[in-house]
Amino acid sequence: MNKRGPWHNAGALFSWVVVALAVIAQFAGEDFAICLGLVLFVLGLSHGAGDEQEDTLASFTLVHAAAYVVIGAAVAGLFLIEPLGGLALFFALSAWHFSRSDCRFDQTTRIAIAGLAVGGSALFRANETAEVLSFVTGEDLPVNFLRFLALAGIGGTGFALYAFIKGRRGFGHAVVAGLSTAFLQPVLAVGLIFLIAHAMPVQERQIAAYGMHRVLRAVALPTAIATLGAVALAIAAFLGDLPTQIAVALAFGMATPHMLTERLER
Repeated sequence: MNKRGPWHNAGALFSWVVVALAVIAQFAGEDFAICLGLVLFVLGLSHGAGDEQEDTLASFTLVHAAAYVVIGAAVAGLFLIEPLGGLALFFALSAWHFSRSDCRFDQTTRIAIAGLAVGGSALFRANETAEVLSFVTGEDLPVNFLRFLALAGIGGTGFALYAFIKGRRGFGHAVVAGLSTAFLQPVLAVGLIFLIAHAMPVQERQIAAYGMHRVLRAVALPTAIATLGAVALAIAAFLGDLPTQIAVALAFGMATPHMLTERLER
């Protein structure tokens, strides 16, 4: 069952509001753009806060939640020990996850969004992207690493153009993804893509398939915990109580298990 009703229309309106805010943030300065980008990431957390397997959506069990935390901590440890390797792993998993997640888009569109999310900013705004990734890893970024990401951006751009020309389902999201990486600060661009071209479409499909009440019942508590955790990390890092690299490692680490476990039957 795939109903398209008020929630779909509200999602479309919200997406345009977010795009407008992103444009305003870009002109407001880099700090404001980065902050809004991080907020957009947090707003999209709920799409992966439920255990969706075999066309069912339920709350995570305690065992599942414990395993999630352990895996996330292990990935965070990898970031701290080998930041570049951890970043490469995260990007590879992100591309795989974006291209396969069921958001009712055509496969071509999903591949376009995946390539642009991972490498679009490296292609169109290389210097800014290098600065962001150097800050994330705490070390100078190898030129070839950025070039490899740019290749993903080239592929994503090509698939986006193809999806646009052929009118593939969801092509508008791919176009927005391409424009975002070309004109917005990298953190803001990827946050925007994550929210409106991945998290929200997935959540809209979940609501259409299971109903709002069931979705809320499954994701409310994990979403609240994840949001509070993200805010706590940000505040601790801002106040200097937590080293930035540890905060970044924890953020990347806790985002990774969802990409590994989402709808394994597909």
